Amino acid sequence: MPDLHVVKQEKKENYEAEVRLHKAKIFGAVLFVIIIVACGCLYAKHYYETKTYTGYEILGKSLRSDSDSAKYLTYNGHILKYSRDGAESYDGLKEARWNITYEMQDPRIATCGDSVAMADEGSTKILVMSGSGKQSSINTKLPVVNFSVAGQGVVAAVLEDGNSARINLYDAEGVELAGIKCSMTQSGYPIDVALSPDGTLLGVSYTRVDNETGKVHSSVAFYNFGDVGQNEIDNYVSGYDYEGAVIPRIKFLSHDSAVAVGDDRIIFYSGDQKPEAVSENSIDEEVQSLYFGEEETALVFRSDEGGNKYRLVVYGKNGKQLMDESFELSYTDIQLSKKHAIIYNDAVCEIMNYNGQVRYDGLFEDPVLLMVPTDNIAHYILVNRGMTQEIRLE
Repeated sequence: MPDLHVVKQEKKENYEAEVRLHKAKIFGAVLFVIIIVACGCLYAKHYYETKTYTGYEILGKSLRSDSDSAKYLTYNGHILKYSRDGAESYDGLKEARWNITYEMQDPRIATCGDSVAMADEGSTKILVMSGSGKQSSINTKLPVVNFSVAGQGVVAAVLEDGNSARINLYDAEGVELAGIKCSMTQSGYPIDVALSPDGTLLGVSYTRVDNETGKVHSSVAFYNFGDVGQNEIDNYVSGYDYEGAVIPRIKFLSHDSAVAVGDDRIIFYSGDQKPEAVSENSIDEEVQSLYFGEEETALVFRSDEGGNKYRLVVYGKNGKQLMDESFELSYTDIQLSKKHAIIYNDAVCEIMNYNGQVRYDGLFEDPVLLMVPTDNIAHYILVNRGMTQEIRLE
């Protein structure tokens, strides 16, 4: 007679083996599905990132009244139309987000996030518009030379003060928050200013001439108007000197990164309290144009490589070179979006990814004033004279 205990043990072991086998089959099936889905996603991603387009379809149109003097720019996904007598902000084919009337001879524009600041050079008034359309006015009392705006509407303005200059900081309501007196013999003249998106940090590019040697000296200074800067003299937290260089442009790429572009170098800074120089690249050629993406900086140089007229070099916010490609198109504007450079004039467009692959090269049906990227690499907004179009590449 068989031992019942042994029989039960064998049945238990067989059952556990069957359970393990069943689990292994389920795991294998799930793993197979995961691999298939992952491969499909990788293929779709590769296809999406490398697909080339030969034309476009017009998805919609919106008519618009225009003057020949109206100019356009894109900021934070919006479109700004401005002229001597007013400005208007709108999204794609939708109605205006806000509009404002004024009288300016040659309005200068600064944007950050949804905030827009406008002023005539030499005037004593800066207009600020919020994303909701709230309008405020800053009375600077002294002539405006240059200005920058932060995301919440804080404005930094370079003001002419006799034979010297001041840099004043104002809140969105026009209240003066701080002021910096610029010494021509020590710091030099402030030729550009930039506010971080949150308005905490101010970057200034100064230039001066050494009276003894006659050489040009530039410096980049950072001021912190938050808690960290309260313990520093004039809120000054860091700075760098550049002998023999002229640095006409400084810009914050994010709340903790900035870039300064000079005639012989490009410098990148990092830090949300006391910015430090983290990368510097020499510039050996004359810069033809300068453009900024969300976190990229693009320089255009002349080129004779392979019959191409220009060379486009793009850097990331840490100073890493992302792109160095030549192109032939006589451009009027370049947009940086989704790791692509959109190079165009009123009649022709070329879209190139940072690897140098041309994904679109074609003609516009109507003359284009501004081409606005969207979240989809195949969708764009075209601003034409008297009309706005939404298109999809195909």
